[in-house]
Amino acid sequence: MDPRQQLTLAAVAMTRDALVAHGATDVSFEPPAASSLTTVFRANGAVGVAAVCPLFDLSALQSDGTMLARKVELEERLHAYGARDVVLWVPPGASLPEDADHAAGLVADAARELEVGDRGEVTFRVEVAIRKTGSDGSYMSVLGGLSQQWARFTNQVMGEYQLDASNIHRLPEDERKITQMVDFLVLVANGIRKDGTTTTVKSEDAWRIQRLDGVKEPIVICAPPTSVVDGRAVRRLMRRSLREAEEAIGGVGGFRIASMITLANRLDRELVTTALRGIDPLLLAGWDYMPLLVDGQTKSLLDPTPPLA
Repeated sequence: MDPRQQLTLAAVAMTRDALVAHGATDVSFEPPAASSLTTVFRANGAVGVAAVCPLFDLSALQSDGTMLARKVELEERLHAYGARDVVLWVPPGASLPEDADHAAGLVADAARELEVGDRGEVTFRVEVAIRKTGSDGSYMSVLGGLSQQWARFTNQVMGEYQLDASNIHRLPEDERKITQMVDFLVLVANGIRKDGTTTTVKSEDAWRIQRLDGVKEPIVICAPPTSVVDGRAVRRLMRRSLREAEEAIGGVGGFRIASMITLANRLDRELVTTALRGIDPLLLAGWDYMPLLVDGQTKSLLDPTPPLA
């Protein structure tokens, strides 16, 4: 399947599960056509259409031959390992692994611990660098995935340090694991005696995986590292995607679902909810349900209305 068709399949499967959680019955969808971001959707005995609205630079992925090749290779290796109902969410800014076979093995092993419909994580070993810049005080500046945790190093490190955690794009959900990461790096930092010395150690990048009913081939959801978008770009993509969805649906009757899908390193770091405040309300009119799909989770931007509710 091409990336648009894959994205549609993953999005409508998650939308189906979200509607079931809202109490809807007899929820199903038709397999999306090639290169399509829309498909026929059924719920509560009614028929409508679901349109998928990508809020990341999907066109950048489609024009990046190297990343597309790595994505296809990883999906092929996942298929070979039997991980055929798995969706892998690559956090924004991350590159796909060069060793597809090793990465697929890690993902497949993690997926075996999950039931269909469950979410989990797969961890990749990555390098981080700690540099001691001075012996006074107790402070560490942090770049990358641990930047939000910088205050946890204060008063634990002996001296001044710089931590480059740029290879960490997503932290584990388990706070205990984050604490273990911080404590380990504090120990490493305090073991550096000489100012100006840099030490490189291994840490972990935790990516989201999920098993989705209705997905029969592995799907890797990703975008090139250079295409990470900010709040303004998300708002621009939302306007464009909603207009394109309106055109694609045309005069089709029944209920209408706009499934927003974006990349973020966790649900509480998504930019879409804030960007929505700057959207013309007329663009939102006429939609019966608008879920936000991010990092394997679903959040309602617009709650389902009858006949979906």
